[in-house]
Parts: sequence; structure tokens; C-alpha cells
Amino acid sequence: MLIETKLQPPHLRDALVQRPRLLRILETATAGKLAVVTSPAGFGKSTLLSQWAAAVSNGNGEVAWLSIDRLDNDLARFLKYLAAALHRVDPAVAGNAESLIDSSPVTPVDSILTGIINQLSRRTAPIYLVLDDAHLIVSSEIAAFLNMLVAYAPPALHVVLATRGELPLELANMKMKGHVVSLGDSDLRFSLEETEEYLGNVCGLDLTVSAVVALHHKTEGWPAGLQLAALALAHEGSKEAFIAEFSGSQRDVAMFLTHDVLARQAPEIQDFLLRTSILDRFCLGLVEAVCPDHDAAAALATIEQSNLFLIALDSSGQWFRYHHLFSEFLRNRLDAWAPEARRNLHRSAAAWLAARGHVSDAVDHALASGDADDAARLVEKCAMPLTMQGHIPKLTEWLNQLPDDLIAARPRLLLARVWAQFHMSRPRQAVRILKQAKILVGQLSDRGAIDRATTRSLKAELQTLTAGVISATDRSRTATRVASRWLADFPEDEPFARGTLANICAFSHYSLGELDAARLRSLAARDHHAVANSVFGIVYCDLLLGLVEISAGNLAEAHQLLDRACRLAREQLGPGSYTEAMTAIFQVELAYEWNDLQGAERILHQHRQIIEECGLVVHEMACKLHLARLAAAHGRHDEAIVFLERAERLGIEKRYRRLTAAALNERVRLLLARGDVRAARLALRSRGIEPSAESRPAPIHPLDEYAHIGAARVLIAEGHPAKAIAVLDRIAERMRRDGRLRGFMQVRALVAIAAHAAGETLLALAAAVDVVTLALPQNAMRSLIDEGLPMREVLEFARARIPAWSRSASPATFVDTLLRELNSTVPERARPMAIAMTTKKRMLSSKETDVAVLLMRAYTNRQLAETLSMAPDTVKWHLKNIFGKLGVSSRTEAVLKLKEIGLDGANEHQLAG
Repeated sequence: MLIETKLQPPHLRDALVQRPRLLRILETATAGKLAVVTSPAGFGKSTLLSQWAAAVSNGNGEVAWLSIDRLDNDLARFLKYLAAALHRVDPAVAGNAESLIDSSPVTPVDSILTGIINQLSRRTAPIYLVLDDAHLIVSSEIAAFLNMLVAYAPPALHVVLATRGELPLELANMKMKGHVVSLGDSDLRFSLEETEEYLGNVCGLDLTVSAVVALHHKTEGWPAGLQLAALALAHEGSKEAFIAEFSGSQRDVAMFLTHDVLARQAPEIQDFLLRTSILDRFCLGLVEAVCPDHDAAAALATIEQSNLFLIALDSSGQWFRYHHLFSEFLRNRLDAWAPEARRNLHRSAAAWLAARGHVSDAVDHALASGDADDAARLVEKCAMPLTMQGHIPKLTEWLNQLPDDLIAARPRLLLARVWAQFHMSRPRQAVRILKQAKILVGQLSDRGAIDRATTRSLKAELQTLTAGVISATDRSRTATRVASRWLADFPEDEPFARGTLANICAFSHYSLGELDAARLRSLAARDHHAVANSVFGIVYCDLLLGLVEISAGNLAEAHQLLDRACRLAREQLGPGSYTEAMTAIFQVELAYEWNDLQGAERILHQHRQIIEECGLVVHEMACKLHLARLAAAHGRHDEAIVFLERAERLGIEKRYRRLTAAALNERVRLLLARGDVRAARLALRSRGIEPSAESRPAPIHPLDEYAHIGAARVLIAEGHPAKAIAVLDRIAERMRRDGRLRGFMQVRALVAIAAHAAGETLLALAAAVDVVTLALPQNAMRSLIDEGLPMREVLEFARARIPAWSRSASPATFVDTLLRELNSTVPERARPMAIAMTTKKRMLSSKETDVAVLLMRAYTNRQLAETLSMAPDTVKWHLKNIFGKLGVSSRTEAVLKLKEIGLDGANEHQLAG
């Protein structure tokens, strides 16, 4: 929840000193990129800028205002307020910034900066961003952001900073370029004429000229000093004597505030001022909580009428703050109070703020009260709701305000830290904190410090996070085993943790290629997240279901699931959130497969920055793979290989074997596409894969499949297609068995290429039929187009021999479209030498042809043996060879495959080649 009054210029009183000279200087200064108004406290910076802002707003410009306070040194908080200030004056700017920050595990600085600059670059009318009290910024991250904002500011943006001292900005270079214009205290001091106008017309004091001149010299034109003096003079009988004794130094002013301003107030007003000085901003309800024994409304009215440094923060007079100098003075006075009395004030403020949703401010007061338990309670209260909606940055912000030893003593705060580490793909750090939390829960439970219900709840959360950490280290089989065991006895009253545990189990099953199990777990998880009302959890379930359908080859259904997830994220969290981005990044894969390169690039670049800054490793690696594929599709192979190498390094660092293998396979494909077989082999060898080393094939783990597909590519390129087919068949069989038909299609495409290179004509045709049969309903084209010249040759070869591909039917249209795309993207060049030298083989031997003809006529093995005068074992031998060449495992599949190829069994010459 943002405080609206921070986004408005201070309300101007009717009686003010008009300062046309300074307004003209400001008008000139703000024509550049950056104007800095700097002076000690009390020189009227905010008032001057408010006057100037009113004039600008009446012209052709807009002013976006942000009053800085100490809490704004949190990067996420600062960016939300800055974006809100800009959005107030231009709805086209930074509309999704708050939801993007709240839903992202790491504050998306670059995404916010890029969005603001790009959106402002479309403006023609000027927009002035004013940061009041910018000296309170001490964060190096915010300083870096402001540097970049000013450096890349479009012509319409002008930044104005009001500060008491040095800024954390590297202004030296900008001054040399003429981009910075500074207004200092020498500019802001009242001139003698302005002092006379202020004392006479604004304050209504009847002073002689000599008294005005004396006071002007004593204050050196310091507006706050003049204001303080005028307040005292209103009660002085001998004004000349007072002015003679008045000192203009800040120490004297402080003394004066004590004796001649504060001391002149009624005791109840003094007490009210001191109590409310702990508040950075306040309204009537908040001061009533801090001053329960006072008539707060009457006190505020008295202070406003007395002009006791009370600054209205809105035009309706609901929210106020004290002049900073006056507030600091009051807080220094408050330090003389007993510590417990001060703590009680903060405790009251924290309670009121927390009850009304101002939790961040409440935490600050709770910490100031010295009540660590209360501060921890506030964070504990909000930690899980934030996690459930994916608002990890806000949770991290609150945790950082708590002492480490306090967090270490509270299991829920430790678990909140684990959630944060888990979402930011930091499993090692998460493991350490998780162990600490597990030990603490056990100790508290043994001592009876927590009841059985709480212990059960905490242990359930521990189980969920333990499974998550195991899954994050790519130990998918272990993760599914422990998650399944724990889900069987998981508390029903913990729907979010239960849903997340089911999500973890589903993702692990998906990683292992176990799609049916992944579907069931994801659907169950979605029900739990719906009960918990977790938008993030529901979206993540739809994402998992979409990934399962992509793997199964149901691309249209996957698109519906991902689109539903993105729409839910936008509706509930606002456009451009991290939750939306983590889903949209996989919509890129669908657009790419459908050969919609422009659509894929649009989605990718819309969400790329937030994914790279904040995404889980699986999303970040997917982003890099998409970048590589799109670069390669546009002929930028070197750029693509760089992206793939980065993806591999990230996968190795995060221990994600499956995605590392996928990136390696893509890199091998691109290296071979440019003819660099040696580099492709070295790439595999560097990851422990030796393409020709398999005398006795070892089992291929699902997580490593694509690395071995890359090895098969190298074997084909080196002239060993039979070895490649042996590797690919092992992978294809498991994919077919698991129902991973998209991967099966891609592997069969390589089998077709290898078989064609080896002269295994029937196998090449059978594989080509599989590919088109699976690709056509999905409209999956890009996987085949990316295979380039060898794929084109296979399709041309098959089209000449498969009658259905030559007629006007769906397969024919699809194949023609593929060939057109391949002809437009594949340069005319000779087949690689190793492939060109392979000898062409007959489709079937003469005996196999005889068996196949009768097989298609539904002959049994006994009938085949009798008709062909063969022994039963010989018939079985020939059938085994035919099945192998067709890539099938049964008589029915063999007959169907022969018919798909276009062979009707009536003419054995067709079968014999």
C-alpha cells in the first residue's frame, strides 16, 4: 500500500513570499537533464519547488513528485514510489511496475529502468521528476539507478533533486557535459526585500527598517531562522531588544526553539509535539493512538494555527508532517525521556499502523520499541501470504529489518528465509537455513515451547521446502520419492504447503519424463492452491500442465493452459508481473515451434529482463535457449552459440542436467550446421560424452537424453549413421513409452536423416512418416526446419515415394509447406562428405519382400511358412528384420506403417525398391 501524500507537493499556504527570480532560475535549470536544489535545512527548497510545480502544471508540463524518507532506501520500495509518481501524471508510464516488483524474487531494476525510459521516450511534453529530501538516499543501489536514469533520460524527462547535502550521484562527469544545474543555499537565501516582505506581509510584524535589516543579517537570509524569529517576535514586547540578542547560528536556533518556541507552548501542546515527533507522517487517528490522553484534534488545530512547522501533505488536510528541522529538534528533546516511555510510543504507533495494513512502517516502529517479538510477529503474520502470492521482494525487505539472532530463534522466520532462497534458486543457502530450522523446531517441540498443532504445521512446511531443495539440485527421483511419501500423510489444513509439495513432485516427474504422474500431481496441486487462494500457486500449476502437454506433443492444449495462466496473473497481479513472465517465457517455445518467429521474439523481449533478473533457473535457462534459437534462425550462429554456452555454464552451476543437455544438443547442432565437426565432438567430450565409446550401451538417464542426441548428430556427421540410429532408437523407445511424443518426433526426424544417409530406405521412409504424422496435428514445423539440408533431402526423397504426400491432402500440404520453408532457409550446398560416401541399400531383401507382401495380406506365421516353404524360425527372423527397418514392434504396426508409406502389398517391386 503506497502513501498517496508522498506523491504530492506540499500544500501551499495563501500567504507566501513570491520569488520570481528563483522561479526563473529553476525554469532555466530544469531545461537540462538534471537540476539540483541543495542547501542546509530550512531554506525553503520544498516550498520553492511547490511554487514552481504549480506554475509548471499550469503550463504545458507535468510534475511527478516524490517526498523521500529513510525507509525509501529499500530499493524495491523506492522504485515502487518513483514509478507511482510518474504514473500519476502519465498513465502510459510504469503502469505495471508495482505488481512486477511485488511478484519478482529479486528487484527487477533493469526492467523498471528500461520500461520507464522507453515509455517516456514517446512523450513530447516535458515531465519533471522531483525527488524532495533526496539527501536521505544512502543506498548505493538507488544511487546507481538514478545515475542510469539521468544518463539515459529521453528529451521529455527532467530530474529535479532537493537535498540538504551531498548526493550519492556521480555528478562530476555530468557537470562537464552541462547536464547539471545546481541551486545552492546562496541562491535560496532571502534577499533583504524578500525578508521585508516575509516579516511584514506574511507574518504581519510591524518592524522598523533597521530591525528588518538586523534580523536579515543575523539569519543571513535563512528562511527557517526568519520563521523561528517571527514566531518568537509575535510574543515579545521589546522586538528590537529580542532581535539584538537573536543568534543566527543553528545551535542558537536550537536553543531558541527550546526556550522561545517550545517553552511558550502550553504543557499539553509541548507533550503532544514530543510524542508525535516519532512519526514521519501522521493523521488524526495515528496521533490519537500515540497521544491517548490528549484532545488530538484540538492539538493539531492549535499547532496549525500557530504555524509550528506543520506541513500539510494533502489539500484536504488529512495527513501532516513536521518540518524536518523541527522534527529532529523534537526527537532530540524526546531522547531525554525514559527509554521505556519512548518504547511505549513506538509500540502504540506500530499497533495502529499494523492494524491498518501499514505493515512496513509498523515493523520499523516495532523495532524502535525494542519489542523484537512484536516486530517478528508482524513479519510472521505476513510472511506466508506474501509467499503465496509470490511477493518475495517484500518478504525479503521485512526480514532484512530484523536482527539475525531474532530470526534464528523463530522457526517461521527461518522458513520464510528458506522460501526466499528457494524462489531465488539458491539451494545451497536454503539447505543451511533449512537444517537450522529443523533443529530449532525439534528443540522447541521437545521443550514444549510450541504445541502439537504448530509443530505439525512447521514440520509440514519443512517437508515441502526439503523436497523443493532436493528438486532444485536436480535430484528428481529422490524428490518424487520423498514428496510422494510425505503427501500421503500431509496435514489437510496446510493447503498452500501441500499444493507446493505436489508442485515439486509434479515438476520432478516431468523432469523424469513421467507425464501422467506429472499431470495428476499438478491437478491435485491446483485444487490445493485454489483452497489456499494462492494466485502464484495456481499459475504455477497451469504452467506445469502446459509444459507436460508440450512434451506430450499437444501444443494447442498447452497454449490454452499457458494463456489461461498468463490471463490469471494479469487479472490478479497486474500486467508484467514475474508470475506472468515465468509462464509467458514458455509461450515463446510454442510460437517458435509454430514458426512464428516475430511473435516469439515479441513475447521473449517483453519478459526477458524480469526472467534474467529474477527467474528460477529453469526459466532463465529456457530464456537463453530461446534467444539462441531465434538468433540461429536469423543466421546469427556465433551469437546463438554464445547464448548456449552461457546456458550450459548456468546449468552446470545450478546442477540442472536436463536443461544443460538441451543446451549442449543445440550447440552441437549449430556447430555441425557450419561444418565444425571437431568442435562439436569437443563440446560433447567436455561434458563427458564420447560418441563412439559405447561398445556395450549403458542406460541413458532421461535427464541426459538430449546430450546423447547431440552425440548421435556427431556420429551422423562423421559417417557412422548406424551407430547414431542405435543411440536414437534407445531414446525414442523410452520417449514413445512415456508419451513424450514431441521429443519422439524430433528423435525420429534424426533417425530418418541417419537412415537416409545409411541407405536404409525403408527405415528412412518409416521414420519420415512418423515425423509428419506427429508434426501435422501440432503444426510443429520449426524443429524440422532447424534440421536444415538433411531434413529437406529426406522429405524430398519420401515425397517421391509416398503416394499420400503427392496428393492434395493435409500431409501433402504440410510437407509442401515444410519444403518451402526449408528451401528458403537452407542454402544450396553439397551434402557433407561422410554422408555422401555412404552406399545405398535396398529397402528389403527379396525374401523379406515376399514375407512383407503376405504379411500385408494378413497371413499368419504358419501360413507364411507353408506358402514360402520356410521354417517357422526363418519366418520369425525375417519378421524381426522387417520390424527393425520399419521401427515397429508388432505385426499390426508393421502393416499400418507399410500402408502409410503407400505400399499396398499388391506389387512386391514396390517393396524391393
